[in-house]
Amino acid sequence: MNVEVQSRYTLADYQIDEDYVLDERPAIAVVVALWSPDFGDAEVQTMHDLTLTSVQEVRDAGGRPVVIDSSDPAQQLSGTTGHDDIDAFIYLGGADVHPGFFSDADLNEKMVGVDANADQFCLQSLQHAIEGDAPVLGICRGSQLLNVALGGSIIQHIDGHRPDDGEGFVDENLRLEPNSKISGILGRHDISVRGSHHQSIDEIGAGLAVTAYAPDGTIEGTEHREKTWVVGLQWHPEEANANAEDRQKIFGALVAQAAKVR
Repeated sequence: MNVEVQSRYTLADYQIDEDYVLDERPAIAVVVALWSPDFGDAEVQTMHDLTLTSVQEVRDAGGRPVVIDSSDPAQQLSGTTGHDDIDAFIYLGGADVHPGFFSDADLNEKMVGVDANADQFCLQSLQHAIEGDAPVLGICRGSQLLNVALGGSIIQHIDGHRPDDGEGFVDENLRLEPNSKISGILGRHDISVRGSHHQSIDEIGAGLAVTAYAPDGTIEGTEHREKTWVVGLQWHPEEANANAEDRQKIFGALVAQAAKVR
């Protein structure tokens, strides 16, 4: 484990002075593990880039990003303390979710690249946000955590949705369900996205509806049927080569919803 590499980035690398100014902007939590077991240079750099893009999109849409490091032991101990000061939540991608949260696997079993403590924090955070009907956007790992938080399960390996060597992203064509929030946001039913995942949603969590499919039937999107604005996306709108207009629409819709309920 290369601790030096994994600890290269801190909250200060993502926040600017303007983010700490309490004003009329809605506060948008960006929940991400800044450290994950066994991540190397490439994974750490990818997570840095995706996180940086996400917080900037929040700013550009008129929100005030608050980065929450789910891998920080102090943050894990504090749990959802402070969540009531947040208007909306974004859960970003990262490591696999420990199967102990959705199967009979032993939660105490150590697994490569998996941080059960970070998972536990995110699941509690999601349950708190959903219970309070806060706007929620889950991206890749975030969409899987959303499903698990509501009692769903994960297929632990699928092929064809990331490069063969596991590094980088692939182009995917998806079909969105008519009348879903995401199709309304993007204004169409057929989209091309950037994806990179080897796991996917299996059994759907309570209250969720499937909103997007890949051609092979893989579930690529969900939303909550009863809550006001809870959206899960298996793909990465925040990836550098993703459709910039779609990215702006997705983050913009979340921030706009947060402003309504502020």
